[in-house]
Amino acid sequence: MTTDPRVDFILQNAGRLITVATRCAWSFGAADGLNDVLTAPTAPTGEWRQPVSVLHRDSLLMAALRVAILLDADATVVSFQTLYHGLKEPAVQAALLKALEARRGLDVFTPTRVEIIAEYLRTYREIDWNAHGRLTHFRNMGIAHLTVAELKKSVTIAELRTMVGIISRLAVALQHFVQTDTAFRDDMADECRDQVKRVITSPRSLPI
Repeated sequence: MTTDPRVDFILQNAGRLITVATRCAWSFGAADGLNDVLTAPTAPTGEWRQPVSVLHRDSLLMAALRVAILLDADATVVSFQTLYHGLKEPAVQAALLKALEARRGLDVFTPTRVEIIAEYLRTYREIDWNAHGRLTHFRNMGIAHLTVAELKKSVTIAELRTMVGIISRLAVALQHFVQTDTAFRDDMADECRDQVKRVITSPRSLPI
């Protein structure tokens, strides 16, 4: 424990955020791979298309849900946004750097911890909050609840891809300066997309 509860919050919850970010990247990557399989000109036809289409849709919905969770604005929950509001404060940065030095030793590697924090803040500021607002509406009306209100807003696949990319970069920065046990990489979504395509298009997986 440190003397600053905001620093304790960051240190205690970084691992959870990176774990969910990993699952978010894999959900979107799986959806991306399944979409490539379904839309390929040479894709075979048959009974497999319906279950694969269901998996594609549900992977996208799970990715959208996890993006919304990870960027939640509620100050009482764990999210990258909650961490941002702490990290942008100089006093929190100073206390966090002191705590990390006590835990991990002197800051001798590059990029430095100061540079990593700055990268986290820069990356966070790239978020398109208009798209985020539409995603939140879609999450509330189309995923999390069956409301009587009509669903009027959503996001495009390109916008969701951009948000997943930003989340991946935030997770990488968090992983670098907190050093959790989760080995997160910013190419996880691409890796999952390629793996899904290899597995599903294997002659052993689908009829030709």
